[in-house]
Amino acid sequence: MKIDDWRRKIDAIDTAMLHLLNLRTELALEVGRFKNEEGVALRVPEREREILNRLKGINPGPLDGEAVEKIYQLILDQSVRAQQLQGLGIASAKAAAPRPNGKAPDPKSAARGNSRRPGRG
Repeated sequence: MKIDDWRRKIDAIDTAMLHLLNLRTELALEVGRFKNEEGVALRVPEREREILNRLKGINPGPLDGEAVEKIYQLILDQSVRAQQLQGLGIASAKAAAPRPNGKAPDPKSAARGNSRRPGRG
């Protein structure tokens, strides 16, 4: 197989992942609407820990547990961001809510909607 063949396979996987991420976000928005109606906080650290632990536990590799946690923490953060952009939840409560790793999200990054760092891409 040539490098272009491998790249086409990766491109197809990237396209499928993007579709699934958007589908996941649509479901997270529905959950956010339900939480909004019920007066429940958007962030539930116990649930986020449960998700991260479950995924690390079923991960067959070659990604290690740290990589899985970083990727899914970003997905969780962006799900909450999408909910907030739809006007769901109380912004001040969510901005200060700690993540499952005990660290508060960076409010500047959330406000910009861009967590990219120089040189990453």
